[in-house]
Amino acid sequence: MLLADNKINVAFWNIQNLFDTTSSDFALDFEFTPANGYDETVRDVKIDNLVEIFSSMFENGPDLIGLCEIENEFLAQEIANRLNKTMGEDILRVATYKDSPDIRAIDTCLIYSSKVFNFLESKAFNIHLRYPTRDLYYVKLRVKQNNSDLHVFVNHWPSRRGKDDFTESDDTEFARCVVAENCGKIIDDILKIPRAESRLLPDCIIDCDKRDNINDPVDDFISTEEKDEQKEEIITKIESKWNENILLMGDFNDEPYNKSLMKYLYSTPNKELLRDWKTVWRLIRKDPLNKKKDKEIYIEEKPTLFNCMWSLIPDGTHFFYKTNSLFLFDQFIVSKGLFEARKNLEIDLDSIEIYKEGISLGSNLEDEEFDVSANYNNNQKPHPILKSSPMNFLYSYQRIDKQGMLPKDIFFDNNARSPNTGYSDHFPIKCVIKIV
Repeated sequence: MLLADNKINVAFWNIQNLFDTTSSDFALDFEFTPANGYDETVRDVKIDNLVEIFSSMFENGPDLIGLCEIENEFLAQEIANRLNKTMGEDILRVATYKDSPDIRAIDTCLIYSSKVFNFLESKAFNIHLRYPTRDLYYVKLRVKQNNSDLHVFVNHWPSRRGKDDFTESDDTEFARCVVAENCGKIIDDILKIPRAESRLLPDCIIDCDKRDNINDPVDDFISTEEKDEQKEEIITKIESKWNENILLMGDFNDEPYNKSLMKYLYSTPNKELLRDWKTVWRLIRKDPLNKKKDKEIYIEEKPTLFNCMWSLIPDGTHFFYKTNSLFLFDQFIVSKGLFEARKNLEIDLDSIEIYKEGISLGSNLEDEEFDVSANYNNNQKPHPILKSSPMNFLYSYQRIDKQGMLPKDIFFDNNARSPNTGYSDHFPIKCVIKIV
């Protein structure tokens, strides 16, 4: 089976608080209840609005969709079902859903095309912070067309807002660094041979005749040719692991240049840092003060990932009202193998896009609906600076007073538009993976 244009269409979107209308035993979703105006009609309108955008992002529809801020599998299945109806094919499936320990029960998940992929496995990796946060959601897929494996991570890293109104973004940075370190460890396990096996590697793996005092456990009684052949087999195995196809997508709540992504996850905009193992060993050996053996270098070296979003800076996906600017929190990050098409899949960097068509406030409201003298506390028109921001989803929200009574008036956040309009407070991102 050949796909049109030999490509896989990928989308990710933080869909902003897509809750079911039923209460959860664990989640603190007190706001999104029928008593507060969030009923099944509102929920269904929001899903239809999201599906409308997903349907418009690609000519032949999406093949892979990462989502965050979704409460449960039922909602993910609803999105898949309605997209299937729009596309005229029953092909989209929800990868095995994993509930996270997040206190608000907003999860990450993945929808994939059964026409394109075979589903192999999914895992949820918990992050052990004192305050419960989203897990790292992992799915392994196999491309039917060429049997290439694709490892997908859907991320939603801890918020910058913290636990109270006085929290600064720097106060929550540590939490995102912890998640980044955990994510990096999982990626290490995919891209490197197991630690127990790596300890059995020869001390010297390349250019051994140029190194002195190397204790090589390879049998001294076999020929040099046989030794070289064994070591080439080792290098081939190491490189095969190193070149696995990995795609990270998500709302990282940090910019591409922040510490969590660069220092802890080891994601970079510099493609020259995506090195094969012979290059790594030779570069480290050039340091006259470095006496490490090849085996030590292999065990300690961390894989570098390529962050695909740098060329889009200073554009962004999430509007931050305090600075009146867009933050590029939503990102695609790939492994060396996926960047270089080492295993028959290749990220198309020219396809990376923040999708804004019809989703911004400016594209949905007339100019007269904006007002430079806007007073947000009194439900006035939005300020013109918000024209470029995502059009979030709004519904009629009933505020309960201190006596537990519903007031007569219904509160709505924006007089410039009708209830049950909008999409999310984030723009989605999209890309294409080429089948080589």
